[in-house]
Amino acid sequence: MKIVPISQCLPGMRLGKPVLSEHGKVILGYHVELTSLMIMRLTRMGIHSLYIEDVQTDDIPIDDSIGEETRVMLHMALAKVFANFSVTSSFGIGNQILATNRMLVEGITRVIEDLSRDRRNLVSLMTQNMAPATKLEQHFCQNAINVCVYTTKLAMLQGYSQTELVEVGLGALLHDVGNIQIPSQLLLSSSKLTPIEYMEIKKHTEYGFRMLKENTGLPLLAATCALQHHERIDGSGYPYNLKGKQIHEYALWIGMLDSYDAMTHPRAYRRAIAPHQALDILFANAGTLYDLKKVTLFRNKVAIFPVGQSVKLSTRERGVVCRQNQSIPSRPVVRVLQNERGEKLKAPYEIDLSSALHVMIN
Repeated sequence: MKIVPISQCLPGMRLGKPVLSEHGKVILGYHVELTSLMIMRLTRMGIHSLYIEDVQTDDIPIDDSIGEETRVMLHMALAKVFANFSVTSSFGIGNQILATNRMLVEGITRVIEDLSRDRRNLVSLMTQNMAPATKLEQHFCQNAINVCVYTTKLAMLQGYSQTELVEVGLGALLHDVGNIQIPSQLLLSSSKLTPIEYMEIKKHTEYGFRMLKENTGLPLLAATCALQHHERIDGSGYPYNLKGKQIHEYALWIGMLDSYDAMTHPRAYRRAIAPHQALDILFANAGTLYDLKKVTLFRNKVAIFPVGQSVKLSTRERGVVCRQNQSIPSRPVVRVLQNERGEKLKAPYEIDLSSALHVMIN
């Protein structure tokens, strides 16, 4: 099985995992053969890649850092938050608040349990075959879950207690909740924002803080993360230009990981950049925008090219990541399936990028 961008999926390919709705219901099941109409509809739904069966990669196990049930629960909880905040600027009233809070805490607890069972020292995120309800909700949910998993895993490696893991996990999951109160036309704008429009978008940190602070069922530190995740250690961030130790450690983690996730996913106004390029940008700004020790741990412990990911090499050959190098996760082992002319190889071969330093993933 391999992960294939939707733009490279062809009629006749079979799904290796089902396509799910935002509520976890199966839209297309295991082993379904794709048609042109299916691919077109999935593209319109906002799905960027699919798990595809392939005889040349059947022996490559693709294991997500968190289970499908956990991911579905997080999506459902975030969808409830999105719906409630969009209408009332709150989690709801009475039992609604309690139900939403329980779902959020249970979701984070499951994330911690899933990551604890995974004995690998590396964490990698898979792009699940899950359809968003709206483009804005897609951005909110995808970014929230990615940043949550990255943050929670790294916090575990740092020895955080269970209570601290729940706090930082909730803070990461809800760090951008204030964006729900920003006009969608600003967040989804494909043109350059005016200074006034940018000032409005920057208010999402304060909106999120007030939303979460008023919800007495969640840790206050979750609200702090929403407020401070755009602060930078040199004082150039917002909303209060905090510096260094003035910024809570949770917010430092979340701010760095949110930046990485934003760079590696497309937005209305720009394309995504390659994971290794995003990592280079983090390092270039370590010591000014981001904490150097945190950037270094992220590089050492997160597999930016997950197993099963389809990749194109600097040699113009194409293949699939088949194994990780624990010591250098940014340089995995790739099984080459196509030559530089795009022709399928009868005898695929593997190349270890930790030793073949002249070869890069494009």
